[in-house]
Amino acid sequence: RKTETERETERERESESESERLLLVLWTTTALTFASAQYDMDNHEHFLAVGKSCSTSAAAMELIRTATAEPGMIAFEELSELPAVRALQDSDSEECRKYFKLLTIFRHGTWSTYRSSQSELPELSPAQEVKLRQLSLISLAEQKKVLPYSVLQEELQLSQVRDIEDFLIDCMVLGLLNGKLDQKQRHLEVEYSKARDVRNIDDIITALENWRDNCDVVMGSIQTELDWAHSKAIDVRVRKEELDSKIEEVKKNIRTEAELRGGQQDMMTDPVADGEGTRSKRRR
Repeated sequence: RKTETERETERERESESESERLLLVLWTTTALTFASAQYDMDNHEHFLAVGKSCSTSAAAMELIRTATAEPGMIAFEELSELPAVRALQDSDSEECRKYFKLLTIFRHGTWSTYRSSQSELPELSPAQEVKLRQLSLISLAEQKKVLPYSVLQEELQLSQVRDIEDFLIDCMVLGLLNGKLDQKQRHLEVEYSKARDVRNIDDIITALENWRDNCDVVMGSIQTELDWAHSKAIDVRVRKEELDSKIEEVKKNIRTEAELRGGQQDMMTDPVADGEGTRSKRRR
């Protein structure tokens, strides 16, 4: 039987081995991220070129199946605007409408969104399931910078911590996000994540315009305060100059009065002194 010390030593070795594994994988992430960025751009252009040549519903549905399963492909807005793809939305075929709805979920939805309406959507391939979980992670990373493993397990429906960590590492290798895995605290600290498709550009424009208007109001208030402060500073300076002038005038008056008093005293004391000198001479 193993002693408690031996079991503790074994657990520490397993923890160190796991930490070394994670560190080794994360070291490779930076280099692979740069390569994946160019790969994603090329993929996006490729699917757009293929989509522009689509002329049938079958081709458009196949485009959606392929694009939503492609690793690193996370932007689907332009694909949804292609004529052949948009035609699926109003098609008489239920299957066509399902695929357009599926593309909408890959644009803005999450894994839980798909699960809630799974009966109305096409079945996902394993690659599509991974992609939708990746997109869900990006959405979570946009909302919070610290993601507990428990939240990720619930949202992504991954039961084991090891599965969560492997999934996060794969996402980092693909350049979808960057961060630190804290095994002790059991959370992901997000440093950077890619952005998904914009849900409604008009809402963003409206929000930015409101922000600009609010900034104008704040700047106006600040300018009013600055003008008031400048006016007060001028008043203080004027009052100081007036006070300094009065002080100098009082000092000047005091000096003049002192000089006049000194002159009068001299005039009063000198004749007396002369008279006493004359009398003393006469006595002699």
